[in-house]
Amino acid sequence: MVFSLVRKIFFDNLGYSFETEFNGKPLIETLLTPTRIYVKLFKALKEKINALAHITGGGIVENLPRVLPEGLQAHVYKSKIKTLPIFDFMSQYVEESEMHRTFNMGVGMILVVSPENVDAVLNSSDGYVIGELAEGERSAIML
Repeated sequence: MVFSLVRKIFFDNLGYSFETEFNGKPLIETLLTPTRIYVKLFKALKEKINALAHITGGGIVENLPRVLPEGLQAHVYKSKIKTLPIFDFMSQYVEESEMHRTFNMGVGMILVVSPENVDAVLNSSDGYVIGELAEGERSAIML
């Protein structure tokens, strides 16, 4: 789904090529930027992490609930997500709900931590807070 949607937007609809400049470099470089590896970060912070959610196809709304226990839901604030330029661009052609369901929006990993560990995790990483947990049906709600 992800690659089909990207191909449709850039190549079928817009007529771009791999060499088309996007954000100062060829589009192919942006599309093939490797995913970040989080192993070192996890090892350094594992005592302060309650759960990890790798955000892949399905986006935050499908991946984050998998690590939550019954009775907890995540409230994710779209305005707090530092969206990558490629996603900002594609959002002109794809409905917002579809963007959040299909892509990670630049959030490759979500660490679920207790409130007392938030500052320590933030000080030891380049992470930032995008939401909070609340009682409710296990889900991730984009607000």
